Amino acid sequence: MICAWIRSSLHDQPFIVPVDWIEADDERQSSQGCIAELEEPDKYTYTGRVLLMNELEHTQTEIRERVRSGEYMLVQGISVQKGRRPECRRCGNHNRKRFATNRCSWCKSNECLYCRECIGMGKVTRCTPLVAETHRPAFPEQQLHWSGALTPMQMKASERMVRSLKGIAHREQLIWAVCGAGKTEMLFPALIEAVRQQKIILIATPRTDVVLELIPRLKKAFPTLQIAGLYGGSDQRFHNAQLFISTTHQTRRFHNYFDVVIVDEVDAFPYSYDSTLAFAVQKSSTRTAHTFYLSATPDKKLAKRLGSTGQIVKVKRRFHGYPLPTPRFCWIGNWKREYEKTKTSRYVLNWISKKDEARRRTLIFVPNRSMAEKLAEFIGRSDITSVHSEDPSRKEIVEQFRRGEYQHLFTTTILERGVTFPSIDVAVFGAEDDIFTTAALVQIAGRAGRSSADPTGDVVFFHYGKTKAMVSAARMIKEMNRS
Repeated sequence: MICAWIRSSLHDQPFIVPVDWIEADDERQSSQGCIAELEEPDKYTYTGRVLLMNELEHTQTEIRERVRSGEYMLVQGISVQKGRRPECRRCGNHNRKRFATNRCSWCKSNECLYCRECIGMGKVTRCTPLVAETHRPAFPEQQLHWSGALTPMQMKASERMVRSLKGIAHREQLIWAVCGAGKTEMLFPALIEAVRQQKIILIATPRTDVVLELIPRLKKAFPTLQIAGLYGGSDQRFHNAQLFISTTHQTRRFHNYFDVVIVDEVDAFPYSYDSTLAFAVQKSSTRTAHTFYLSATPDKKLAKRLGSTGQIVKVKRRFHGYPLPTPRFCWIGNWKREYEKTKTSRYVLNWISKKDEARRRTLIFVPNRSMAEKLAEFIGRSDITSVHSEDPSRKEIVEQFRRGEYQHLFTTTILERGVTFPSIDVAVFGAEDDIFTTAALVQIAGRAGRSSADPTGDVVFFHYGKTKAMVSAARMIKEMNRS
């Protein structure tokens, strides 16, 4: 798209328009050229959603009118400046290997650059603009109320966040809380304070399942608060709300918007492995945003950075006061050879049989989705199923298991964290597999004993040889319980 910077009589700040939008009384501020190559003025600010043109529910004429009125602003999708690497302005990618070229219907070029990093959210190219909002919506003052009670440890973490929001404590805090500590409830006083200050709030998490679990819990706690859930396939992606519960991927669609950012499960995949997601969360925040990280297993770098200045609060007990279940190790020999022959494991079958006798429901973690599907299929019971990240019925299956419609659920690490099922026992089949890191195993063990009515649970790691991750996870849990 060939564009130019102009200034019009409608608003003072220069803005980009396609050259065929320029009117007779507009004052040109630059020569025309591909939008990716135009230099930006120093004072070029926008706030809110940043979307592709085809994501908007407006005609080209309506977009043109909103740009000229200052409600929207066109910004570079990819910045290509002389002497610099190309940069995707949506996801922050500047790795040349994560860009590619193809024939483009906009510019008719056979080698139009596009970003591969965030292509799943729609193609950002060298010649097409992103459409950015320039103003944030205002929300009416309201007083939120929550009638629940926190434990002394929960209150300590909650008070730290409230003090931060009041300017008494540092704007950045790590809440290091054991699995089942009640992190969601700890947030409630901070949410109440943030709403009182009319701040726009983001709870970001790497996993869709966590978003789907948090939405009804927060809507139930605060029925008058405008809440939007953002994840792949959400029908609320363009809703205005004061509280957004979002996957970290969806924060790529925001810029300079959120006053309070809560990153739940900050150590989880893919957030901990993909630097563009951290960039997206940071880009979506205002410069003065308060940022709270929540984790039971934070990475060493974050813990060291915030621990050196006293910006960590530890919650070492579950909300009901009982310790975390300590995993037991069960050697099952060469389970892969047995699985290849029989498509099952006699050890797992025996364990399930014992749980049936005790009328216990179970969550069984396996190394990959194929194994989850085949184990459930081979056993062939109507009360046993599987779930994984690629399952189109994933949301429904998790809800059905939560309602007790299934007795046993085979799963990948997709359910290692952020989901709560009352009264279940947990097994890891093939616990020595590389997919089961120390953090993953700690989180998996934390799925058991989460209900105050049933605060204990059985956790077993079936294996063909102990790994450092297994031993480290068990040690970490024992240390937490001794604290």
